[in-house]
Amino acid sequence: MDEATERYFRGHWAMRRIIENVAEGVIGEFWGEARFDAVPPPAEEGMLACREEGVLRFRGHDYHAERGSLWRFPGPGEVEVQYTDGRPFHAFPTKDPVAEHLCGEDLYRVRYDFGPSAWMSVWEVQGPDKDYQMMTEYRRMKEKGENPFGGSVPVAAGMHGRGEAMIGGSLLRRPRR
Repeated sequence: MDEATERYFRGHWAMRRIIENVAEGVIGEFWGEARFDAVPPPAEEGMLACREEGVLRFRGHDYHAERGSLWRFPGPGEVEVQYTDGRPFHAFPTKDPVAEHLCGEDLYRVRYDFGPSAWMSVWEVQGPDKDYQMMTEYRRMKEKGENPFGGSVPVAAGMHGRGEAMIGGSLLRRPRR
């Protein structure tokens, strides 16, 4: 396992995500990019802003999806993830990269696995109306627009109408034609 540090995360990552509902099977797929950039002063040194953006195919519909977070590295072997407004989301030690987040009655558990040029997060979500897993793979991009997964990335084409939804703090919008 590679060490999850500010230097490790900084830059562009291609990402793909699978969302699997226990009762229904795969209900969503996401393809896009994550970018980790330094937060300018007056933010503390070493804080990164993460911006994820791409296409989410959710229950047969394509949406433009984006979300952000802040990543802090308060000390050796420590990572703290915050919402963009600075509220705490979760924290984990780099030697045992697992964490939990309670949101109302819903429990979110995450485990991370870090490699030299790729990493993965696996979220398990359980609550009165939720029972799903979200697996995301990130691969370092050498240049913007590169697809290190190979093949083509699906694009939202042939969409009719406009729609918007908030899922887990992420804004989902159908792409405009």
